[in-house]
Amino acid sequence: MSVRKSFISFTSPFTSVLPLSVLTALTGHHFIIPFYHVVSDEPCPHIRHLYSFKNVKQFERDLDHLTSQYKPIAASDLEDVVAGKYKGKKIMLLTFDDGLRQMYDTVTPILLRKGIPAVFFVNNDFVDNKALMFRYKVSLGIGADYDKYFALSNNMDKIKSDTDLQEILDESLKDDVLALNELCDSFLKSYKPYMTSAQIRALISQGFSIGSHSMNHPYYHTLSLEQQLSQTLDSIDGLQKQFNIRQRLFAFPFTDHGVSKAFFDKIFTEGKMDFTFGGAGIKNDIHPRQMQRIPMEGWAAGAEQTLKSEYLYYLLRAPLMRNTIKR
Repeated sequence: MSVRKSFISFTSPFTSVLPLSVLTALTGHHFIIPFYHVVSDEPCPHIRHLYSFKNVKQFERDLDHLTSQYKPIAASDLEDVVAGKYKGKKIMLLTFDDGLRQMYDTVTPILLRKGIPAVFFVNNDFVDNKALMFRYKVSLGIGADYDKYFALSNNMDKIKSDTDLQEILDESLKDDVLALNELCDSFLKSYKPYMTSAQIRALISQGFSIGSHSMNHPYYHTLSLEQQLSQTLDSIDGLQKQFNIRQRLFAFPFTDHGVSKAFFDKIFTEGKMDFTFGGAGIKNDIHPRQMQRIPMEGWAAGAEQTLKSEYLYYLLRAPLMRNTIKR
């Protein structure tokens, strides 16, 4: 667990006495961008061994707290945010990653009922359940047969791509290399973890925004600048062509760690992207159109505790000049 996650997990039970209004004023961060991956009351075997997530009741509780403190805005309002038209006002942009089907089945009805806009970031290669992200393959394997796939759980931090996954399978299983691929193919057909093209079009017709999350969800720090640009621009170009989306929005898969200033100079100077999003919590970045988001999963804390811990973490790092991401 990272230092930041450990801090949030440790401090969240003690943050109730801290007024949110004071924390926002001290940090100067009145605009937040929370993000989730999945909301479900049902088991999610492809996620079970990766991170914890909110059930419907917990998610609705989060939303009720967030909307009591921050005015929800849509992605179309981001230009006004950059222009300073919301300066000093507490606002939020709600976002979701990975394009999982629970976004359509579970999350969207809640958002429509509560009148909350949102952005859903999807991976082109996974839409319509054409393929499965490599980390989900790991979780499925461990859940199906822990003893057989022990090498996966024991090497989870080393698995950064499908290639890494295949190499570990080759070393540990030898004759059973195809077993995991067969398991994942069956899962894609029966469980259908991702949204379909028709569901994405339905979200757009209901007023939600769709953004890119790369082609196949790689760790960007393992890619060259050219590969990073290709993953990003090929993805958004494909989505814009398929779904006629208006804004070019991109959320980095996993993290934007290892992404250089040259990347942002290229996509913003040449007008290839409108806004990009990281997941480092409350941080300052080098470009006003590169915005950091707050992860809302992975610990037992609700939205109030998570936000207050994020603000407190920012304040404690301020004297060390550690709140601006250097590239």
